[in-house]
Amino acid sequence: MKSLHKFIIKSFIPPFIGAFFVTWLIFIMQFMWVWIDEFIGKGLDIFTISKFIGLLSTTLVPIALPLGILFAAIMTFGNLGESSELTAIKAAGISIVRFGRPLLLFIIMVSVLSFLFNNYVIPRAKLKATRLLYDIQNKKPVLAIKPGRFNRDIPNHVIYISSKDGDDRTVHDIKIYDHTSGRGNDKITVAETGVMYVTADKKYLILELQNGWRYEDKVPSGGKDEHEQIRLGFKYWKKVFDLSEFKLPNTDENYFKNMREVMTVGQILVQRDTSMMNIRKLSQSTKELLYPGISLLRWDTAKKKTPLVLVSGNKGPFWFAIPDSLRSRIISTAEISARSVKSMLEVNKQNNKLQRLNLADAEIELNKRFTMPFACILLFIIGGALGSIIRKGGLGMPFISAVIFFIVYYFMNTIGEKIAKEDVVSVPVGMWSPSFILLMIAIFLLYKANNDSPLFNRELYVRFFERIIFLYHKLTSPFLRLAGRSQKKINEVN
Repeated sequence: MKSLHKFIIKSFIPPFIGAFFVTWLIFIMQFMWVWIDEFIGKGLDIFTISKFIGLLSTTLVPIALPLGILFAAIMTFGNLGESSELTAIKAAGISIVRFGRPLLLFIIMVSVLSFLFNNYVIPRAKLKATRLLYDIQNKKPVLAIKPGRFNRDIPNHVIYISSKDGDDRTVHDIKIYDHTSGRGNDKITVAETGVMYVTADKKYLILELQNGWRYEDKVPSGGKDEHEQIRLGFKYWKKVFDLSEFKLPNTDENYFKNMREVMTVGQILVQRDTSMMNIRKLSQSTKELLYPGISLLRWDTAKKKTPLVLVSGNKGPFWFAIPDSLRSRIISTAEISARSVKSMLEVNKQNNKLQRLNLADAEIELNKRFTMPFACILLFIIGGALGSIIRKGGLGMPFISAVIFFIVYYFMNTIGEKIAKEDVVSVPVGMWSPSFILLMIAIFLLYKANNDSPLFNRELYVRFFERIIFLYHKLTSPFLRLAGRSQKKINEVN
């Protein structure tokens, strides 16, 4: 039996590693196509792009792992069934469940490691990836001064060049408008030729100008209306522009630590308890607002003068004891108090709704940390049973079956999360319903695989539909014969 255990594990591990890395790479490429627009024109270096891809690939492990397990299980058991090795194992009196037990224990270990990876590694990688993506999105595009266009990328400056030589450094007919004073074009520099380049550390843009003029309009001092205009010619002038604003920003990670995706299970539990405590406080606050202002309507059975008498507590009727001069003032004060209480109740209602949304999000993220590893176990059982039934190896049928089942699971999981978030059902029901459905499918397929059921045999369904067609013709033939005789009699009468 130990030989069979080693055999099944050795048969499973290579397809599992290959399937996992292939699906992982596919998801990485898919997400890169989504975010490719954020990299274009930003002048990012290879290290920054590689760092983002590495962090992003880490966060995609929980999505690729279940599909890789499902694909590898179908392929492994399909190959064994196609080579009749499963038939020999069953002939020896060993069931599919007993034969696949070592693999099940291996997948359970992988699922436990997956949970630890999801709980400790991925939140940290998600935090760094989110911060880096935020910095990339907020980074200014790389400075590109094109001929014939006014460039306004550098703060408080407008640069114009008429043409640029093939070396991409020598420029002609340069105009620089300096707006640092805030008074418009009061400082202008023009030059015939020049050399434009960025320093090696990409911190500064250097313009070495030749044969030009500088014009400056100085504001008069002492309240005079006269403006002093200065013109200065030069043979060589060097202008340095600071490009620090074009660098990749470095946002503090604490800015993103309130995201639940970057929290561990312990932190999510603390946040969930905080939301529950806030909901209880809001409920108590609502009661304290309502109770002092509640008045009781009682039937005065003793006097029977008015059907309803307004009373306060147990002090008895008081309305008719109030002088007429004070009633309008009391009504006005009561109306103001009622409106104030109504406003505070509306605020409490909105806060309560917000806290309940936070509670639902925390519970959804908490359940998600456990449903994904559990789904790996269920998809392995489904894959093993499907492979035993299909008995087809290779990349054709196993790949199609794996993709179909994964899409169904992902679709159910998305719907369950959505209806749980919208409070249509409770969070445990919405998050665990897909797993329960997968469990029922796994038990059914495992039963069929253990009993050698021809569930995916084409001839079985062909015979089934042929039988239905035969029964249809058998049931309808008497009516057709009766209709034929009736039509014949009608023709004879005519």
